[in-house]
Parts: sequence; C-alpha cells; structure tokens
Amino acid sequence: MYDILPEQVEAECERLHRAANEVLEDLKESARRVAQQIESYQSEIFTAHQMMLGEFLERHEIQQEVEKEQVNAEVAVHLVFQRWVREMHEDESTRFSQRADDIADLGRRLIRALRAISVHPLEKIPAGSILVASRLLPSDAIFFASRGVAAIVVERGTPSSHCALLTRQINVSGISNVSNVTETIRTGDLVCVDGFRAAVVVNPDKETQRSFEERIAEYHVRGVEARARCHEPAIAPNGVPVPVMANIANRADAQVAAQNGADGVGLYRLEGLFMLHKTLPTEQELLREMSGTLSPLGKKLAMIRLLDVGGDKSLTYLEFPIEPAPCLGRRGMRVLLAHPALLDVQLRALLRLSQRRRTQIVVPMVTIPEDMQAVRNAVESQASQLGITEIPPLVAMIETPAAALSVPDILQFADALSLGTNDLTQHTMAAGRQNSLVQRYYQDDHPAVVRLIRLPVKEAGGAPVGVCGELAGQPNAVPMLLDAGIRLLSVAPPLVPTIKEAVRHPPE
Repeated sequence: MYDILPEQVEAECERLHRAANEVLEDLKESARRVAQQIESYQSEIFTAHQMMLGEFLERHEIQQEVEKEQVNAEVAVHLVFQRWVREMHEDESTRFSQRADDIADLGRRLIRALRAISVHPLEKIPAGSILVASRLLPSDAIFFASRGVAAIVVERGTPSSHCALLTRQINVSGISNVSNVTETIRTGDLVCVDGFRAAVVVNPDKETQRSFEERIAEYHVRGVEARARCHEPAIAPNGVPVPVMANIANRADAQVAAQNGADGVGLYRLEGLFMLHKTLPTEQELLREMSGTLSPLGKKLAMIRLLDVGGDKSLTYLEFPIEPAPCLGRRGMRVLLAHPALLDVQLRALLRLSQRRRTQIVVPMVTIPEDMQAVRNAVESQASQLGITEIPPLVAMIETPAAALSVPDILQFADALSLGTNDLTQHTMAAGRQNSLVQRYYQDDHPAVVRLIRLPVKEAGGAPVGVCGELAGQPNAVPMLLDAGIRLLSVAPPLVPTIKEAVRHPPE
C-alpha cells in the first residue's frame, strides 16, 4: 500500500477496473462451482454478489477515494469497504443491512485481485482437518467441498449466515459464535465437534473420543439406511402419509431431488433464473426454462414461487427505491404488485405450464388478504386471456405474524398455505437470522414461533398446510411439526432421505 502521484491516478483507476472485472469473472466461476459441487440454488449467493459489486462500482466511491486522497487502489478499496461495513452496522436503514459478510467478502476479493494473489488461504488445508477461525466468508465455503474439511468452529457468525448454509449443504459440521475459540484451540490439538449438539471438546480423554466415534459411525449407518429407503413413501407412526418434497432452483437441484426420492417440488425459487437474465425474461423463456428445470421429476407436483426480490435482493433491470428499512419494505408480493408487467409475465408462463403438469403457484410475503386477492384477480384475468378455464391452486406463503393471525381471511383467496419459517421466525423474534449480535433471539423453536405454526393449521379448515423453511430440514423439529398438524415438508434435495426417515421414526 502506498501513496501515488497525481499523474498516476488514471493508471490506478485502470488497475481497479481490471481487478473488478477479474472479480466478476471469479464470482461467475464460484457460482458455477457451488452449483456443481454443493447445491445450485446456493449459487445465487454469488450471483447476488456480482450484482452488488456492480452497484458499488457505479457509486464511484473507490475511484473518488483514489483521486481525492491520492492513494493506491488497495488502500481505497480497504477504506471504502470498511466505511460501508461500519455504516451498515450503525444505520439500520442501509439497503445492505445484515450483509456485512458479503460486503467484506467482496472487499477481500478486490484486494486479492489487485495484489495478483490467486491462491486462497484455505487452498492447502489438509483433508480431515477441523478449521478454527474468527469468522469465515461465503467464498471460503467453496473450498470445503473439495478439500475434505471435517468441521468448522468460528467465533463470529450465525447458523443462518451464507457461509453456514453453504457448509451444511456439503455435510460439514459447523458451530458458530463460540467465544475465544481461536485462543483456546491451537494447531495440532485433537478436537471433537458435534454439530447436532453444538458441542466442542478440545483434547478429549479416551472415553469421550470413543463416544464421538460411536456417534459418527451410527450417523453414517443411519444415512445409508435412509438413502436405501428414500423412494418409499414417508408414513408417520400414526399411519398418516407426509410428502417430503424438495426446494430447488434449477435442473441440477431437480436431478438431486429425483435421485433422493423427493415426492415433488415444494418450493421452486425463480430468483436465480431472473438474475441470470440481463432483461426481463419473456413468457416463452420462462416456460422453457421452468419446463427444463422440472423435467427430471416427471409429472410430480411442482409448487413454484413467484419471484421473491426486494430487501437484500434486487434485479439490475428493475429500479428499486432506497428504503429506510428494506427488510420491512417493498419485497416479495409487494414488489410484484408495484410492477404488474413482472407479475403478469410469470402468471402467463405458469398458467401455460399448468396445462402440461401439476402446478401450484406460491405467493411470497403475503401479509394481508388483499395481497392474495390481487394475485387471484391477476391470475383469473390472465387465464381468461389465454382461454384457460381451470387455474392451478394458489398457495399463500405465511412469513409474518400478521399473515399467521389472518389465515381465515387469506384463505378466502388462497387454496393452501406454506409456512416460510425462516422469515416467520425473523419477524416474530425481531432478530435478523444473519445477525450474530442477536443470534440468541433467533429461535425457530421458540414457543411464540411454534404457536404461529400451530394456529394456521388449526384455522386452515382442512386446507393443506406445509413448511418450506429450514425448520423442515431439522430432524429434531419433525415431531413438533407433525404434532402441529403439518402434512407436507419441503427441504433441500440432499436432506430428503433423512427427513423421510425422521417422519417414519421421529427422533425422541
């Protein structure tokens, strides 16, 4: 890092431009690797990073730092990204609230590109290692998949951070928010990590080590048994069948879901599809891509969610206003109602798709009955124009306490409900699921959250109610969900066999 002369400013800005292009290409490669090695819907993290970097560069703050302070690009990137992260923590109105790790990751990528550093710090980590760190960023997770890391333990972070989500998809045990772990554990220590119980034991005695090894062996045996039965129906002990479906984003996810015995698609996310387009996709493009994505699952039911953007997700070809509290602002259904053309093109494609296969339309971020009424009106209008007389069922996503407390009114315009427990927990507990400062408040099994799961089932009057949030993918949560009356679970494709087995034999 160094100061520069006035005549070097232009060359330094050119260095920054080249580094940014290199990072953008690297983000595309990261998305490809995640889709190939982990799970394709998780690649949306890096697609979003591309968009975020583009927006940051358009603000020209880094270039202005170079010109004003006459410092090299590395210093400018460090100062500007540090300022953005600090402002984000101090001001909840920032559009990128709760995205500190993503911003830090981008800053680190830019500085490494400027320094021509191509080797990642985790590149040579030995297979079977337990990684201990103060924190990890999303780009770190892609190195776990091919390097055989056994577990991670971090001081900062939450179970819902992007890095934690990626880590779980490659079956790596992880425990976050462990105080002073980098001071307690040293290189060469023998460490036992139990991700299920959130337990870390340093230099265990022989008996403790043997107990961990026995649990690991038992876990592998259960996994083999679950995969062997994955194509069989999941029948609860009381004789009630519980379809276990898959959350997908594209064809690769659908293939994994089919291989793992998914009973259908409980949540098809369209965000990745829209993010990969530089302009609003056409009706024909949407129909073609959705049909191709779903083809590995044959004619099984597909529950397709309308585009869910806003908050921390945006599209380059749509103008999103700067909002004082974006996560409580125009997002999900609210964005679609503000952009009727965006809603209509999806509805027309979905209506045409419903003529070919069993389809349900899932409506995100429903808050008041009028949200569902507007969608039903739009669906009926588009169906009439297409000459379609039978419209597919409409599913309202229940992601806020207001929606959970308004189920009878919402069901005047919806045919079924899907509980998005991630956002439902976040809004009920007033705790961001990626905010480590309030991690102890983000409790998806809190009595208040459980009551807001039970109430919609009780008031649904026989209308189907499913769960598609991360809670559905936790075996220990399955008994509570079944007891509440949930009769459909939708989880990440790799988790389908495990959750089917949890339905058949609920953990005690």
